[in-house]
Amino acid sequence: GVLLSTVIARPKKEHYTKKDNPAVRFMEKIRSTRDLGDPRRKDNYNYDKYERITLAINNYQFNDSAKGGFDKKFSFIKEYIDTSALTGVPILNVALREKASQVNYRKDPQGEKEYVKGLRQAGMDDFLDQESMKTFYEDVMREVDVYGNDVNILQNRFVSPLSRIAPDFYKFYLTDTVMVDTVSCVELTFVPRNAATFGFTGRFYVPLGDSTMFIKRIVMRVPHDINLNFINSMLISQDYERMPDGTRLKTRDDMIMEATIIPGMPGMYARRNTVYTGHNFEPASDQSVFDYGQAQIYAPGVYSRDTTFWAENRTSAIAHGENSMEL
Repeated sequence: GVLLSTVIARPKKEHYTKKDNPAVRFMEKIRSTRDLGDPRRKDNYNYDKYERITLAINNYQFNDSAKGGFDKKFSFIKEYIDTSALTGVPILNVALREKASQVNYRKDPQGEKEYVKGLRQAGMDDFLDQESMKTFYEDVMREVDVYGNDVNILQNRFVSPLSRIAPDFYKFYLTDTVMVDTVSCVELTFVPRNAATFGFTGRFYVPLGDSTMFIKRIVMRVPHDINLNFINSMLISQDYERMPDGTRLKTRDDMIMEATIIPGMPGMYARRNTVYTGHNFEPASDQSVFDYGQAQIYAPGVYSRDTTFWAENRTSAIAHGENSMEL
């Protein structure tokens, strides 16, 4: 999908009020219908999830003319050079993790389990501390639920633009009507009232005239003024489909982060690309998954899946630089 520019135009001296503000009313209507669209209000909910996380060196300058230089010795590195989806600068892929799993949810007794069918790690993961990498993949690059009141990013609590207190925390603007995948949508823009607080700038896209207030696309950024540990910028983009009964199904979740871990050193680029397919509301075919204590269950042979398995389970096209990462 096309990633939107960061510019949000606002009048210099605006008189913003939430009282009788049509944009705030629009947001409140989205909030009031959010539970009706929640797939977990049903007795059962299952889907297939394919997740790919790429780690790269940001703004990488390849130089093979340097006599006997690093790049000349390792000219194969060219194979791993890609482009940042955030800024368009060259990036050098250094690690990749792919995960194919099935998620099963049951309302009563309540339980949600992720059955991991395949897990593949390539690149420099071997040199990196496994425990830190696991924390990075599972915690830092965690899925964001905008429908909750709070969003946790790097142990920081952000106020969600759909939170109960959002009208006091954010300014909302009805900014445009745009096409999203051939559907004409109302664009609702939000920005934190105070740029230094833990909130997002972003946009919701709601199909024109939709009484269920279904959000088709969400695009959010973390403002630059926030002091968020070593993160320079972050973009979250999610797509949803609506079922005839109004249930929303997440189909895509893309998260991109740029970070400076050591001042003066090249920054890191991380991207999590997740695709959700095969949504259904039948009881899980194997009810025994709910008997496990942990949230993630690993299938036997999870690390040794062949290329055929990945070709079948990779529901998101993989970039050239990522795919050649079989170091």
